[in-house]
Amino acid sequence: MDSEQEIIIIRDEVFRKIGRNLLNFQKIELMLKHLNKFTSVSGTVSQLEEIKKRQAALIDKQMLGNLVGQFVKNTFSEPGDTKEPITELKEPHFTFSFTVDAGEDFYQSKKQALKSLVDDRNDLIHHLLPQFNPESIESCLKIDKYLDAQRERLIPEYDYLKSLIDVLKSHADFMNSEEGKKLYEAEIELSFLQKNPVVQLLLNVSIQHARPDGWASIAVAVQQIHRIMPDEMEKLKSGWGYKSLRELMVASEFFDFYQEPTEKGGVRLLYRSKPELTFPETSRLIKSLHDTFNQTVRADGWALLSTAQHRIEQLLADDFALVKEKHGHSSLKTMILETELFDIVEETSDTGHVYDLFRFKNPYN
Repeated sequence: MDSEQEIIIIRDEVFRKIGRNLLNFQKIELMLKHLNKFTSVSGTVSQLEEIKKRQAALIDKQMLGNLVGQFVKNTFSEPGDTKEPITELKEPHFTFSFTVDAGEDFYQSKKQALKSLVDDRNDLIHHLLPQFNPESIESCLKIDKYLDAQRERLIPEYDYLKSLIDVLKSHADFMNSEEGKKLYEAEIELSFLQKNPVVQLLLNVSIQHARPDGWASIAVAVQQIHRIMPDEMEKLKSGWGYKSLRELMVASEFFDFYQEPTEKGGVRLLYRSKPELTFPETSRLIKSLHDTFNQTVRADGWALLSTAQHRIEQLLADDFALVKEKHGHSSLKTMILETELFDIVEETSDTGHVYDLFRFKNPYN
């Protein structure tokens, strides 16, 4: 084989490997787009499809560097830890997050590997050809070796992304099955039930009328329902299909129950909220919020959250620190939003300062 034939063979092989690596980078880009479209989706049931379409359209326009950054941010975070709290819900809200539970070492190594992958792709696209002399055997051999090393770095990330897509596909297959559809329908039905005004009122009563031991009387709750929503008790069976108030409460999955003997030999049915409000520390915090609200409520029905925050920091700092540690709350605002007992709005002063206002939920909203 003469030198000219040798150059042609090596050069053709280099061109083949350039195409191979480019194709693999394109596959990785497509996989990242697919994963980013589904690793974090959130919205109300009526808006979800439109939100998914807008999100997909934005992701399809992104370059590899942005895709990697979004993938790392969404996939290696705690579920929901970057999401803004939802203050108003007029209908069921759906949130899906796909995250990887990874240690710090794995996270840092994967983050660096994916960043290097972007650098490799940019180097192949923008910097390789100026260094390549197709008429030189030495240049061809050097580029050939470089392309093989690049492929070796690319393969683990390709396989990792492919494995995540396989997991997502398995989840999608389940959700499209009859069993998955039934589970989804049950979740939607439960979400509607938990937003039911009677259930919300029962949550309020469990806090505002709780005994020192944390339990509240169902008889008191029934009195409050008759007083505030006189027609709702009649709808238990005809409107909702429940034979009793307790059956509704059990179905909501919000409450614990306890039968207490009375002095006359009977029993008294008590209840309390779960899971957050069953902890005594949380109950004391909610009680403090309730007292602060009643003492500082304005004429428009709202109270400053900062006032409640200041009082809790003065009197219940240890309780608040313990609740934050147990449940991962970053602030008092996120804690009380999770209890679903409060509405929160922002108000801007004449000087441009933004304040948080709070109030107990109106069961009719």
